[in-house]
Amino acid sequence: MSADYKKLPFKEGIDFFQQKVNLPTQAWTDIWEGMHSRAFVVAGAMRDELLTDFRRSIDKALAAGTSLDDFRKDFDRIVAKHGWDYNGGQGWRSKVIFETNIQQAYNTGREQQIQDPELRKARPYGLYRHGDSAEPRPGHIANDGKVIPLDDPWWEVWTPQNGWGCKCKKFSISADEARRRGYSILESGPEIEWEEVVVGKNGPTPRTIKTPVGIDPGFGYNPGTTAWGKLLSDDVWAQWQELPRSERFESLTPGNWQSAGRPATVPLDALSSPLLTPAKTQDEVVSQLKSVLGADEQVFDVGGVPVLVNAASLGSHLDKRRSEFLPSVIDILNDPFEVWAAFEKHRGSGKVMLRQRVVSAVDVNGGRAICIVLNARNGMIEALTFIPSSKMKELNKWRRGELIYERK
Repeated sequence: MSADYKKLPFKEGIDFFQQKVNLPTQAWTDIWEGMHSRAFVVAGAMRDELLTDFRRSIDKALAAGTSLDDFRKDFDRIVAKHGWDYNGGQGWRSKVIFETNIQQAYNTGREQQIQDPELRKARPYGLYRHGDSAEPRPGHIANDGKVIPLDDPWWEVWTPQNGWGCKCKKFSISADEARRRGYSILESGPEIEWEEVVVGKNGPTPRTIKTPVGIDPGFGYNPGTTAWGKLLSDDVWAQWQELPRSERFESLTPGNWQSAGRPATVPLDALSSPLLTPAKTQDEVVSQLKSVLGADEQVFDVGGVPVLVNAASLGSHLDKRRSEFLPSVIDILNDPFEVWAAFEKHRGSGKVMLRQRVVSAVDVNGGRAICIVLNARNGMIEALTFIPSSKMKELNKWRRGELIYERK
């Protein structure tokens, strides 16, 4: 049975959806969990024009309450217009795109209402209700009727949607109402169990991740707090609404090394291979990088995220004077200090893209240190930034976004 989307809290749901930016992706694993609160993606949709057409159809559903059948007509038209070759059948693929976006808009709009400071005073508890999904999950059924304080960390993981096709909902509730309806109030949420699973097995970015038991991989987050932030005062909300649309996204960029509890100074690692003689030509840089890689290209597992280094692509625009430090690149990719992911606007095109930044610092010559930032986009290292030790504090400006790997 499909959800009745005509009962959406339209303003909050529409506001949530409109703050997203189009992000071309190859697979659903290209971005993870809370990143979906800031980006509109359709797995395999790599062109802006294709994403824009899908987005207009979802916008129409949010504003006018159009149905899945209506979206399927749009889906067929959009696919034919762009010649999009997608995976899966039409019925399944269109339903996943439509219901996931609409349901998460609904959940996020509800969460924005629940987090209102005045409402929280009157209704400080959250009520988990199991929905009517076609294939009920035992873990979701087990949570049905649980009443837990809204500030309990359990909600940061178990706020719906908790899986593909999940129809569970979260409501705010007062202590008196909970008792009248026969619910017991728990002091805290149940202990969260974790398991390791491999995601994206059939795509370009397979990796092993930790995910809460009972929740589909990629859904173990609170869509409301990742979209709007945890401080939802009227003043903050009003200021955000007044920002130009072009600046709203940047204002929602997640934390940095401080909020992640990371050290202020990146430690120096020893260099395992000797430095090279600086190259004289760009072709020589490419040759040096091929020699360091031992091949034309190589894939590295960087903190659980596969990234490709292609000697010709990367070496063609590296600074010749910095080519002596190329051996350190291999050390960093094999054992990074941190890996960050952040949405950023391209200076030239103005398009928003997801970048991973690999951060480390290396002692290259008995105290002569360099800090290196490797920029990856679409799973490929596209640039290197070398920072001398005398300017080591500048490294911290790159340590922002979502921390997806940290060396203890």
